[in-house]
Amino acid sequence: MFRILRHGLIAAGVAAIACAGLASNARAVEIQGAGSTFVAPIMLKKWIPAFMASHPNIKVDYQPIGSGGGINGLINKTINFCGSDAAMTNSQINSAGGHVLHMPEVAGPEVMSYNLPMIHKPLVMTGKLIADIYLGKVTRWNSPEIAKLNPGVKLPDIHILVAHRSDGSGTTYIFTGYLCKVSNAWKTQVGQSTSVQWPVGRGGKGNPGVAALIDKTVGGLGYLEYAYAILGHFPTATLINRDGYKIRPSIPAVIAAQKAVVANLPADFRLPIINPVGKRAYPISGFTYLIVDRDLGYMSKAKAKATVEFIHWVLTKGQSYAKSMQYIKLGAKMRRKVLAQLAKVTWKGQALD
Repeated sequence: MFRILRHGLIAAGVAAIACAGLASNARAVEIQGAGSTFVAPIMLKKWIPAFMASHPNIKVDYQPIGSGGGINGLINKTINFCGSDAAMTNSQINSAGGHVLHMPEVAGPEVMSYNLPMIHKPLVMTGKLIADIYLGKVTRWNSPEIAKLNPGVKLPDIHILVAHRSDGSGTTYIFTGYLCKVSNAWKTQVGQSTSVQWPVGRGGKGNPGVAALIDKTVGGLGYLEYAYAILGHFPTATLINRDGYKIRPSIPAVIAAQKAVVANLPADFRLPIINPVGKRAYPISGFTYLIVDRDLGYMSKAKAKATVEFIHWVLTKGQSYAKSMQYIKLGAKMRRKVLAQLAKVTWKGQALD
């Protein structure tokens, strides 16, 4: 099932490059982005092709190498913009020169996906159970901890084959942040980061790599960005949220989670959406960000203008593609705040007109 999604994304990337070649000319400005695989489906299949079709003078390339790789590219000034599901740490911001801007572009849930063809209804899981599986404490699908949450379900007596990210990942940052909230053992033994020392499991590069591991192994379990799970037709678990309610991953459930945290949203937007209160709130979700230096003087002025123009388009016209690709678009109030953040970008201290 994942092969269809993977080939579709590759084809979308090739199509984006082909469109650029047909629509551009020798004077086309080329800008480079890299990072999040979380946002890759909408970035490669919708945003870049649609933007370049209406802006033939700009060519956009985006490499889904993981949030950690994108952040490193921004620090080293090898890209024009970064895609990341993890906000940069203070240390990373200092390494990048001390001034970066985080601009949420869309939000989405992370899901627990599994390969159990003999099970025909969504399994129920808690955060503690997920943490115990990833700590290696729960190792078989018919364990009492899983059976108790799923009465009447005939669970197979097979090993749980855990999949996780092998690269630096914002998806991992959100996931491990959630595990820290629900498990003291995880918090003290592993912690939260874009890359951690996994107690058990096999690693895959990017959301596609984790999806491939799940897809080819009966008994596989892993965390995925929602769009990958839906487009790849993976089963997803029902999670019990902080208030004890069983919640399916969905756009309304993430909107409910956002509402629970938006009142405390800091000025720089660096706030995860994990384990919020609320009867209808889904427990694992987050923003995916476009991140740029506040001053783009390290690139040509033409590239700086093109970068800002692309980001502005994503935050405005590009939002119309979110729902069809299983993401949550920015609300009107949030969008105004993010556009005000984008307006702070300068080039060698000068406003970009």
